Amino acid sequence: MTRLVKAVVKGFKGLGREASINFNGNTMVVGGSGSGKTSLMEALALLMQSRGEEWLVLEGNFLVIHEPEDLVYGLNPDGTVTVGVYYEVDGDGEGLGRSIGLELRRGSIIGYHYSFRFRDYWVRQEVYLDNEPVAIVEKVGNDGVMRHPATNKLCIAPTHVMHEDAFMVCDGDQSRRAIALMFVLRNMLKNKFYYLGEGRVCWWKRDYETTVDLPSNSVGSDGQYTVHQLSVIETRPEYEGVYGEVKGLIGELGIEDIKAGFTAPKRVSGYVKVNGKWVPMYHAGLKLKALLPVIVQLVLTPPGSVLVIDGIDLGLAHDELSAVVDIVDRVARKVGYQVIMSGKVAPVNSHVSIVNI
Repeated sequence: MTRLVKAVVKGFKGLGREASINFNGNTMVVGGSGSGKTSLMEALALLMQSRGEEWLVLEGNFLVIHEPEDLVYGLNPDGTVTVGVYYEVDGDGEGLGRSIGLELRRGSIIGYHYSFRFRDYWVRQEVYLDNEPVAIVEKVGNDGVMRHPATNKLCIAPTHVMHEDAFMVCDGDQSRRAIALMFVLRNMLKNKFYYLGEGRVCWWKRDYETTVDLPSNSVGSDGQYTVHQLSVIETRPEYEGVYGEVKGLIGELGIEDIKAGFTAPKRVSGYVKVNGKWVPMYHAGLKLKALLPVIVQLVLTPPGSVLVIDGIDLGLAHDELSAVVDIVDRVARKVGYQVIMSGKVAPVNSHVSIVNI
């Protein structure tokens, strides 16, 4: 099981100052409105949706950013943004290293920083192993230069995100170790990051879309979770166990039953049963609309992954928060993945780690 053990974010959206956050297993990041919680979570999502690409992916599976300057604190095109992550090497990472002749100890920490500036498309990348710098590269004009462990020219400008191509020098072998670590990190994290933003709130369309299916990245990214996804889980045999788990967890939240399906040609509707009565989902209130994508994602997230949930307290009264956080923590521990949440206040008597931002 890989774990995200640390994040470093500076200059991204609402985080003008540097935020360095350590994650100890399942963690809740707590802070008031405007403290930078969402900026922190979205920075992680941006980096992971750009993983392996030639440049930052601004319109991807997790986030849709219409203007590049919207990413920068104060909308300043001269501003510099840094997003850094530190992941624990798991069994997959250990095996990947061995396949290319790199001996990595399980539990070692690979650190990676990506810094950029949109005005001149300057980029700087850093890779660490157990907090020791392995390589630092920088884009200068249209060229690339290695700054550490030696000064050398790169074969291409280092704009690739979390990819070994960004560290290739034209002559010499100074980049060999960094290339190996980037290969391991990039492949180790494949299909191991899931993100639910505050835009996950359930919504419904009247006409059925024949192409609707469960997304492979996260069921609620950018509000894409609809009643159609629930109908997929309810009606397809391969999701029979998932549907049962969803109903069980929702039952813990006071919802007696939940159903979705055709009510007319080309129309799918969803209903919930509360206090013995069935009502349309759009009458169910913000609590259910915000929690349903979370509950579905909890049972779909595979072992060994990292699940990030921004605004876990969305739609919840304060006395409901602890119960929801305990459900999230319990399911994550049972399946075997890490969950990182954010909220305005800390839950009471919870087993998750609390970090203030």
